[in-house]
Amino acid sequence: MTTTSLPVTSNNEPATAPLKVNVLKTLGHGRAARAQAVEAFMPDGTVIRCVEKVFAPGLLTRIIYRLSFQSPFAYQSNRDAILACFYRRRVAAAVLANSNIDAKIARPLYIRFDEDSKAWVLAAEWIQGRGIKPAPADAAGVRRRFLWSRAKQQTTEPAEIDTLVSTMHELEAMLDVCGLVGSGWQVAPRALVSTANLLRVDGRYTIIDLESGIPAVLVPHYLLGGFVRAELPPFDDLDAGKLRQWQQDHQRELTFRIGPEAAIDFGQDVQNLVDHTRCWKESELAFFRRPWRLLRRGGMHAYQKECMRRWQQSGTVDADTSKVLPQKPILTRLLWYVGLLPSVVGRCCSRVLGNRDYRHAVKRCMTDRAIRDAHWKQLIDRHQERWVDAGRCRSQARLSKTRFLMHAALGRVTPVGLHRFLTDSIQRRDHAVGFMLLLLSPRYQSWFGQSRVEASIERWEQAGRISDFEAEQLRSDLSGSEVRAYTRGFGMHLALKALGPLIVPMKFGGLAAFIASGNPWFLLPLIFTPLLRTIVTLVNWWTTRHEHIPHGEAFVMGLLPTLGSLAFPLQMFSARPHLSTFMIRDGASKLGQRVPVYGGGDSRTEIALIRSTDWVVAMMEVLSRITQHFWPVKTRTVDSQSIKSVQLKRSRWGRWIDHKTAEHMARSVEVETQIPAKMSNGVSTQKKMVS
Repeated sequence: MTTTSLPVTSNNEPATAPLKVNVLKTLGHGRAARAQAVEAFMPDGTVIRCVEKVFAPGLLTRIIYRLSFQSPFAYQSNRDAILACFYRRRVAAAVLANSNIDAKIARPLYIRFDEDSKAWVLAAEWIQGRGIKPAPADAAGVRRRFLWSRAKQQTTEPAEIDTLVSTMHELEAMLDVCGLVGSGWQVAPRALVSTANLLRVDGRYTIIDLESGIPAVLVPHYLLGGFVRAELPPFDDLDAGKLRQWQQDHQRELTFRIGPEAAIDFGQDVQNLVDHTRCWKESELAFFRRPWRLLRRGGMHAYQKECMRRWQQSGTVDADTSKVLPQKPILTRLLWYVGLLPSVVGRCCSRVLGNRDYRHAVKRCMTDRAIRDAHWKQLIDRHQERWVDAGRCRSQARLSKTRFLMHAALGRVTPVGLHRFLTDSIQRRDHAVGFMLLLLSPRYQSWFGQSRVEASIERWEQAGRISDFEAEQLRSDLSGSEVRAYTRGFGMHLALKALGPLIVPMKFGGLAAFIASGNPWFLLPLIFTPLLRTIVTLVNWWTTRHEHIPHGEAFVMGLLPTLGSLAFPLQMFSARPHLSTFMIRDGASKLGQRVPVYGGGDSRTEIALIRSTDWVVAMMEVLSRITQHFWPVKTRTVDSQSIKSVQLKRSRWGRWIDHKTAEHMARSVEVETQIPAKMSNGVSTQKKMVS
């Protein structure tokens, strides 16, 4: 993918933006930006690989920022704001180099305006690191807490999260002392998701994100500081006086540590950061940020100037109109009021008022059917290509106007998976066949559960959370015969989650009806899922009864709401404790990543939930010792020949089931092999099952 950009050149500012940018891979999406690995072709002929942050936030982030500061999201549209990001990183890097903290900041490279996304972009150096590595499962540590003798407790090395939090405390204090008071929010341990802003590289941490997505209102310390400075709500604020004082106090030390030339550059960076931050903050209405400034003579001049610049940048007004806007206050106010209309309506009406070429194009489109049809085709093709790239629809002929409007509406209000399911009949059929196979095909059930576990192992291995040796051990455990039975049951339990859109509304409706009427029969939907899990467990036990595989723990655990999906991982603990422990920790990790606001990958919430599984593992160790007296488990391994030797059933229905099973498994393996992965053994195992 190639994107276009506008150059940014002026004195003491970032170097010229690249002539062309090739997007290699999208690394992730945050609240305010998406990160992408790119190849940038610079004007001097060099090609650099770096990471770009494209500040194109979602609807919720834009609404929060608009309500907080009565202006569009600054990093997306305000040039001074994105330049402040650039110089903030340079200043923070120099301050950090002057400290004794063993950490660094990803160096900023350039900024550019992306025409495709209509957003500013900040590029930084590529950091090849990893996130937090959870501490190994320590069930023995749970038992040691109940020992009477403290002397019996063993000293263990501090977990990586503890070391990271200690480093973050030092970074936060350093940024606050030097005047970068708002940037401390990005490394504040009390912001539970800020741990994801640092990567570990060779035992050293690197800050990869120093730009906020939402105001710092979740930590009282920053809210109180913003109240004292009369800058509410706080958002990447700068105490210019404190920063200049820090510069004066540490001038000699800076010269000694980073060199005379770098110290001179630091002084220029400080001045640029102060100037651009002031221009950015003054160009927003922000009624709660020193509101008396708006009452002074000319207090709205900076805001009006920024509005005109933003209109010209986005094409809302043409060059001729932008020149006469300062002399036409009525037209300026009219453009502003029309821009308050939501979404496309406001943008279209504003461009009709301020852009002569756009106004003439609209007139020709309304009077000439051929031009109107051509515009429709361009609009449909552009959006359809975007939906195909996002996975919202499959590649097909051009959509009709009716289907285009349907896709446009669904694209606004539904996630990618639901959008594809509602509009793609082939995918609905595949889902229906796959669900049927989960109910009827033991081979598909076993493969489905095993493939999910293998995907989790690969994800942890690629994230650096487990070593290659540990990953191979876990894959070896997957070859056990009892593991195949348990993974089959685990896959069937996961398949029950497909009924969530039907069962969840029934649960809430039944609970509301019970509160209103007091009739306990309305609470029956609350036990639907546990009842279905129990039936699935019974079926799984019946199909493996000749192998004498225990299912006692799965029966008991499956009756619990929410946690019942972990029934088979807990049952597996008796036979394969290492694999079961991994699955329990992986389940806690996925739960932590889905917690709203305070959750996410590498967040303290996720790591805390993974740590909490030590109690579950300790409980399962005690329980397994008891249950093994009644249901002894003999661990066996299964080689590829036993997987290949599954014979097709002789009935026509059985042959059709096996045929569909092979089709689905082959299609999934084909998708996996198209993605580069380190898990060669997992893919080869799936291929053997397909054969």
